[in-house]
Amino acid sequence: MLRNAAVRAAQFSGRRFQSTTVNPVLAHAEQTFGKLPETAQREEINRLGEIMKADWHKVSIEDKRAIPKPRTMTKEWQEASNEYARERNINPISGVSSEGYKGKGFVQNV
Repeated sequence: MLRNAAVRAAQFSGRRFQSTTVNPVLAHAEQTFGKLPETAQREEINRLGEIMKADWHKVSIEDKRAIPKPRTMTKEWQEASNEYARERNINPISGVSSEGYKGKGFVQNV
């Protein structure tokens, strides 16, 4: 909470403080989110929801990184989509199910 106050103060003053580095905190954001109390989780979800409604060009880099990706953007989900397409023989002419297909299919750079 104190770190958030320092980040906001830096945003308003136009200066950046050395101690407001977010990368180490965000590296484990998904793991720590589940350990937060339910009220804190709701507060964080609401805060991120308000950030997403703001003008995207004015949102800080740290806040953009904190907004979670949709579950369909994970590599595991996209690989499972490839398997689903192969099992169901989706697009057998030139797609994932075609004979000798060598592309990435639904997997994007994540």
